[in-house]
Amino acid sequence: MELFETPTVRLSLYDKETTIVEIAQERTRSKTEPNRTDLEDPFIIYDLGDAVCKDKQWKESLPQVQIFFAVKSNPDPVFLRLMIGLGKGFDCASRKEIETVLDLGASPDRIIFAHPYKQESHLRFAREKGVRLMTFDTEEELHKVKRVYPEARLVLRVVFDDATCGLEMGVKFGCRNSEVRPLMELAKDLGLGIYGVCFHIGSQAGNPRVFREAIRYTRPIIDEGRRLGLDMKLLDIGGGFPGRLYPEEPFGKFAEAVREALEENFPPSSGVSVIAEPGTFYTRSAGYLVANVMAKRIYKPRGNKDTYHNANGSTDKAIWMYYLNVGVFNAFNGPLAQLVSTFFEVPEPLHPKDSGEKQQLKPSCLWGPTCHPHDVIFEKCMMPEMESGDFVMFHDMGGYITSCASGFNGYEVPPTSYIAPKESRPLLERIFSA
Repeated sequence: MELFETPTVRLSLYDKETTIVEIAQERTRSKTEPNRTDLEDPFIIYDLGDAVCKDKQWKESLPQVQIFFAVKSNPDPVFLRLMIGLGKGFDCASRKEIETVLDLGASPDRIIFAHPYKQESHLRFAREKGVRLMTFDTEEELHKVKRVYPEARLVLRVVFDDATCGLEMGVKFGCRNSEVRPLMELAKDLGLGIYGVCFHIGSQAGNPRVFREAIRYTRPIIDEGRRLGLDMKLLDIGGGFPGRLYPEEPFGKFAEAVREALEENFPPSSGVSVIAEPGTFYTRSAGYLVANVMAKRIYKPRGNKDTYHNANGSTDKAIWMYYLNVGVFNAFNGPLAQLVSTFFEVPEPLHPKDSGEKQQLKPSCLWGPTCHPHDVIFEKCMMPEMESGDFVMFHDMGGYITSCASGFNGYEVPPTSYIAPKESRPLLERIFSA
């Protein structure tokens, strides 16, 4: 692979015939430096080319919808510089996120302060920096904005959840239908400007039709606001778009639902601009986590070496337990820690045994490295037998991993190595050499 290096990024360029498995295998075989102490440490491989392909897919499918990338999905400066270079705006939820993207060169008018409840000092910072676009969903927040930043361009967040999504947002954020008109009337009485409406159907949504229904739901709200004299020109359709390598419902289905709903409810003649706040759509499939098997244990209950008795009375064969140097604290942390089996796939051995025949899968448990008893990645899964020192690779590890992780018990967040296809060099030079 070729090295691409500038003052702001260091990454490796690969041939298009090279697979991610081959790249990871080569790195884990690097035993030529015996004095190094990090040869068994976990690491993340991040393919910027994957994010560039996702951006192309979005522009081809939804050219009328502008992107405001959700910074929380991956706040790494390298990735944020890529987003700036691709012309994206940013969804920020705090002073720190706003400050980060501004320092990297983002324009204040390409930021939405997308947190309905803002700390006053953060709101004052947004005013100082000229970040005017922001969300709200309560009377209290309107009075706060009136007091601190009356020039803000407000976006009313409404509830419209997808019951099939992984993480619902409606309990914590968004106003109900009965609250919409009173909030708009109060904003008008306070002399504040409501510029648009937004919703977020939930993280990792599973039903494209919900986007169509949510967009249809917002049209009467914008019409009512205009009748009240509010200059409502923006619809923010939030996030929730699939980001996995192999999603249950492909992005094309979601794009089709959004496109048809916009044509029906917000054609160009409506005078409404449309933005979205995707995060994992851009980040998730770009990341691969490589971990080492620190230790192995075969769990055999007393008195029976072959059978494990479950609490419900059923039986299993002995469990092959593997202790990895990544776990729910340094890699699978945050809101996903209790939903690993829902959000993540079982990893693949990086160096499969060459036995000449298909390996038998065994009931397995993947533990994290810390002393915490709940540091378990997969309590039960089926995997070929492995040994201490073997490596495994997790797919779909590009979003909400490093931003949520911690170094609990001395097991640090895995470092990230960036890669990209060789044909992307001109784009990378334009973005990272500026």
